[in-house]
Amino acid sequence: MPEGDDRYTIVGTRNRGRPGSAPGVLLLNRSSRLLRRDLIAELVERGYREIVSVEPQEHSYTVESLTREFPQVRFLLLTRPLSVGAQINLGMRQLETDSVLVHWSTMEPPQGLERASSYLSRQKTVIVAPQLRGERGEALPVLQAPALQRRALRVLSLPLRGDRGPTLFPFDFVGVYDRRLFLRFDGFDEEIENPFWQKLDFGFRCHLWGGEIVAASAFRATYRSMPEPEDQTNDWSYARFFAKNLAVRVTEHGARIPAWQSLLFAIRSGLGIPRSAAVFRAAARWLQTYESRFAIDPRTMVEQWSVDHV
Repeated sequence: MPEGDDRYTIVGTRNRGRPGSAPGVLLLNRSSRLLRRDLIAELVERGYREIVSVEPQEHSYTVESLTREFPQVRFLLLTRPLSVGAQINLGMRQLETDSVLVHWSTMEPPQGLERASSYLSRQKTVIVAPQLRGERGEALPVLQAPALQRRALRVLSLPLRGDRGPTLFPFDFVGVYDRRLFLRFDGFDEEIENPFWQKLDFGFRCHLWGGEIVAASAFRATYRSMPEPEDQTNDWSYARFFAKNLAVRVTEHGARIPAWQSLLFAIRSGLGIPRSAAVFRAAARWLQTYESRFAIDPRTMVEQWSVDHV
């Protein structure tokens, strides 16, 4: 545990993954502890050597027996609620395998993982997302595509057609992650609490910094029960996403946030000038550290997406 990090405790013994071995599993929990045990048994039977299950502290009384039954599994017990992105960041730092399957307890174990892992061999592929099906077997629109409508960003949810397709972010965070690349791209922003804007922020950053996220039809997973619809309200999570991504201008002189962007955002969003200004100041400080990583202007990226991928 990092010094001073009191957000979690770990139960279980580290089972070191070998480079090039099967992906580790980062199991996120929505279901009861009884269903969790059955899924862990299935994952272990399929040969996963290193599994980290993230769950609330109140499950602690059940995990000791599970670690004895399944020595491949460690339990990251949260002492307080954390966003999904924060849970993934913590889990990625606990695992040591080259790649990591991020998976929900409400899903069947995936199929076609070998094909997904082959896509990760591409130097810039950060995440490979699966073709997902709902609890009634219906195909879900797993491709998330950016589009500009009257100068405003829209995210279109599209079906996957063909072997593979680019996506802004993985549906419901599910996919096989290149662990080192994910951490090199700075993981999910834990100051963005809304899951939708958290995924969108990471997806934009990934593509703006020269990476890619793809969905592959040969990699498949099915929900046992569907998640609740995501909140896409333009709240303060949206404000931080906007300031770090859409407000940035990239020219031959580097990446910067024009001073007028804060005022224009405050007026258009209705979120107020003082707090909007604070969000943009924080984004400007963040940009000072990462400005050299921007490979493309965000508006150019969105405009090219529709030309290159649709």
